[in-house]
Amino acid sequence: MSKKFIIIIGIIISIIVIGAIIAIIIVFATKNDDKDDKKHNIDIDDTTGSSDSTSSSDKTDNTDETDNTDKNDNTDKTDNPRDYHNNYIISEKIAILNNGIKMPIIGLGTWTLSNDEAEESVYAAIKEGYRLIDTAEYYRDEVGVGKGVKKSIEEGIIKREDVFITTKIMPGAYSNPDMAIEDSLKNLDVDYIDLMLIHQPGSNDEKVYKSMEKYYRNGKLKSIGISNYYTKSQVDKVLSFATITPAIIQNENHIYYQNNELQEYVRNYGIIIESWYPFGGRGHTSENFNNEVIVSLANKYKKTSAQIILRWNLQAEYIVIPGSKNPDHIKENYNIFDFELSSEDMEKIYNINKNQRYENW
Repeated sequence: MSKKFIIIIGIIISIIVIGAIIAIIIVFATKNDDKDDKKHNIDIDDTTGSSDSTSSSDKTDNTDETDNTDKNDNTDKTDNPRDYHNNYIISEKIAILNNGIKMPIIGLGTWTLSNDEAEESVYAAIKEGYRLIDTAEYYRDEVGVGKGVKKSIEEGIIKREDVFITTKIMPGAYSNPDMAIEDSLKNLDVDYIDLMLIHQPGSNDEKVYKSMEKYYRNGKLKSIGISNYYTKSQVDKVLSFATITPAIIQNENHIYYQNNELQEYVRNYGIIIESWYPFGGRGHTSENFNNEVIVSLANKYKKTSAQIILRWNLQAEYIVIPGSKNPDHIKENYNIFDFELSSEDMEKIYNINKNQRYENW
């Protein structure tokens, strides 16, 4: 074999070896690049995952906020005054109580009516659009109220669930509140009562309230509350033993005696003030109707003094129950949803307040 041939063979082998080495280097480099790419892809996925996690967290946060809001709405609406205002809906003629029950914001009071008068007045009121009727064991007209409601149902004007009936346990029945509740159910001839109140403070408040709570839990009372409790200390006493927060405090409330401070306090518990004697009561209506501010506003809005006072009650977020057996007055009192008092005029009425009650019990 010539020397020249050996050299050529050596060159070829060298080329092959060098090529193999280059190929190995390329393969190794490619594998490293793949690893880097894979690592890079994992980093991208982590970032996306982190973003998704943040997005998921955001969604969770929003859901939690919604859930918390819903929980607050269902249980502790009263912690937020804004909830209270949102739950008083004049345009729908209702307030949503702190237990979720809807209560009409204007109704018919039946104090001093006989059973026959109560029956006719309730019937007339329901035909005019009233869906809240207020009575009490003490009034001795629960039977008449029940008959007026029943007549309206039989004639197809309403269904039972359309009307909201309030009654009260009288002081003389505080020793046996269970019997008092059963008597009211029987007198009204209904399966349940929409709102039961302690009529006024007494020596057995806790016993009476616990009885109402029991009937609330068994569904025979849809909501419970108190009446004629005018001070923070009186309300706090009830709250100290109540396991179900009162929904309503029904008090004397009119332009000369406005429950402003109490209203602000009980808003913390979602409690709404309901006005009895919105015109001051018999013997005092003239003083209220002829107040110069009220008269001037009646002229301005082309409404009666009664309508101005009742509209003020609604815009001040009171529930109001004017009493009457006169069909014309019943109709007039309900015709207050076609106008609105300005904030300046509301302030004028607020300034009438003298903290002057007409009753002392």
